[in-house]
Amino acid sequence: MSIKKALLVVVATSTTVLLLNGCTGTSQYQLTQAGQQVKFIDIKPATDCQYIGKAEGRRGTFFAGTKTNRELIKDAAADLLNNAASMGGNTIYNAQDATAKYISEVAPTDIIMTGEVYKCPIK
Repeated sequence: MSIKKALLVVVATSTTVLLLNGCTGTSQYQLTQAGQQVKFIDIKPATDCQYIGKAEGRRGTFFAGTKTNRELIKDAAADLLNNAASMGGNTIYNAQDATAKYISEVAPTDIIMTGEVYKCPIK
């Protein structure tokens, strides 16, 4: 392969990666105003909290670019908070990574987080 062809392949590959990273954006995984009001808790909610249901947050890796597993989990958590807010909840209990599968820190698989959504009185 000539140097010119090799350089063309490198440029084309780099451009494709940059375009895919640019297309993904972060808007889907940023907290909405309502999502910012939702909190994670580790202790079972008080009896005056109303159970709404289970919610899920997902972050696929197909167009994630060079994100690490930690960054993908953060995106899935933001999606979970936004989904809980859209259900009318303000509290997530028992949140957990439902996937826990990845090849390595460099090549994680899709991330799915789940949690129980509650609407608790604001104190």
